[in-house]
Amino acid sequence: MQLTETDNQAYFDKNKAREKICAVWLKEQDKAVRKPVLFAAMAGIVNGLGVIVQSAALAFILQAIIIDKLPWAALIMPLMVLATVFILRSGCVYLHQTWGFEAGAQVRASVRQRLLTQFLKLGPAGIKQRQSGELAAVTLEQVDALENYFSRYLPQKMIVGVLPVIMIIVVMPVNWVAGLIFLVTGPMVPVFMALVGMGAASANRSQFLAMARMSGYFLDRLQGLETLKLFGQATQELANINKIADGFREKTMAVLRIAFLSSAILEFFSAIAVALVAVYVGLGLLGQIHFGPAEHITLSEALFVLLLAPEFFMPLRQLAVNYHDRAAALGASDAILAILEQDAGMSEAADNAAGCAGEGSASIANDALRASAMAPGNRSIQSSASSYGDFQGNKNLIEFQNVSKYYGERRVLAAINLHISTREKIALAGESGAGKTTLLNLLLGFEAATEGNVLLNGLTVNRECATQEIAWVGQNPYIFHGTIKDNIALADPDASGQNIINAAQAAGVTEFSAQLPEGLLTPIGERGYGLSGGQVQRIALARAFLKNAAIILLDEPTANLDAANKALLLDVIDQLFIGKTLIIATHDPLVINRMSRRITLQQGRLAL
Repeated sequence: MQLTETDNQAYFDKNKAREKICAVWLKEQDKAVRKPVLFAAMAGIVNGLGVIVQSAALAFILQAIIIDKLPWAALIMPLMVLATVFILRSGCVYLHQTWGFEAGAQVRASVRQRLLTQFLKLGPAGIKQRQSGELAAVTLEQVDALENYFSRYLPQKMIVGVLPVIMIIVVMPVNWVAGLIFLVTGPMVPVFMALVGMGAASANRSQFLAMARMSGYFLDRLQGLETLKLFGQATQELANINKIADGFREKTMAVLRIAFLSSAILEFFSAIAVALVAVYVGLGLLGQIHFGPAEHITLSEALFVLLLAPEFFMPLRQLAVNYHDRAAALGASDAILAILEQDAGMSEAADNAAGCAGEGSASIANDALRASAMAPGNRSIQSSASSYGDFQGNKNLIEFQNVSKYYGERRVLAAINLHISTREKIALAGESGAGKTTLLNLLLGFEAATEGNVLLNGLTVNRECATQEIAWVGQNPYIFHGTIKDNIALADPDASGQNIINAAQAAGVTEFSAQLPEGLLTPIGERGYGLSGGQVQRIALARAFLKNAAIILLDEPTANLDAANKALLLDVIDQLFIGKTLIIATHDPLVINRMSRRITLQQGRLAL
């Protein structure tokens, strides 16, 4: 069951069930980057061992200079050791950061790839359930929030499990009182870190949710700015954006409060521990304490313990800082999992389907090429079509077998039984909400039927075969920022320049592009900015023609056109798709009358 945002937050905050799921998912990602994480931790441990050697060398040198008055010649070897340790530690710091970054980069690339794959599985029907700004925020900011968990927190967690123990073992023979102070105060750091950070994951998750909502809301309003201005709501929406931004600010400050509070507590305890060590060895050197090894302590021993005291707490303090990276990763992984767990609907059907390959699809391809060859000006395609055999006869190309579709409890299509033959020209009519778009989505593989089967050439439809066999032009075709030629070539990036020109000529694109400064190479804005609705439709039709598919689906192609442009566009459609199987979803009587067959949907059922 998919929880609402409110219910999901309650699970996360109270029952911790969602947090456990996110933690398990993070551990699964850890398996793929175990090697760089381990190398980063090893570099950190070696760096810590270098600190021990460095402290011992410095203590020996100062003892030799101040107390023993040894000549400089006797200090050459300790100084060389000290210089070697400095170089070694520099290399370890570099390798620690490099391998940590590598682990984070691998996880980011892997998770982003999984998200993109999931977007493809969900298809337009699934993606439109979420705001585009939210999807962008998850794919960018929230995936980036995973990096520090793998590059800093996990290696530091391994370091803390090894290095403080080694330091206590080293200090105990030198000064067991100082070692005891380390042993008692050291565990207090992670304990208080966990206590203070118990609400950190929830706070970070609330911040990410607020950021996703803000991103989605802002992008939606930006895209609809013209409409808002026309209805006089721009000022009101600006106030709403400010309110949402303030909410995000409050969530961010809540996270920072936790971070500052935990840092202050950890600094307090580590400072007390270091002060205890400093007071003990200092008073021991002054002869004021006669407890333990203080009575016979030497300067080198005191300096060694004192130099090592802050370094003992450094890995623990760093883990405390990186603990918030863990909290941020848990919060981000919840939003990522919400997308990855979303039911793709069609994905299982696509995986289990036999696919569209077979003898029948070969005949479809033959027919598609022969039909395309009939289009005027497409000589290069004619030569390809002539190499295929004659059409093997008319048959059912598309079948809906007792198909029903539900969205939750709401039924959209009910018991659809439909057969469409090769080369038929179909008008799919019906009022708004009758189920036309859903039926097209089932045929395109964007959604799966709740009941029944959708067959293409006798085999279960999946998205891959639908992509190969079907060209689709929506009611509002998307035009990308780029040239007219680039937008047409989207259907076949490997198409020759001549084929693209042929498609543009056949769809009537060259009629208006010839008047533009650079013809087909003229840059156009996103969503076809600078072009009329009819011109955008012609580019989309040229794109569909270039794909050379056996089946053409058009969704309300004349919806936004005046009578003159509507007639011109229908003439183009008639000429472009001779010999193709053509299905047009429409309300327009003029379009319906041009088709050879009419299929009407009423409240999700086929009208008799």
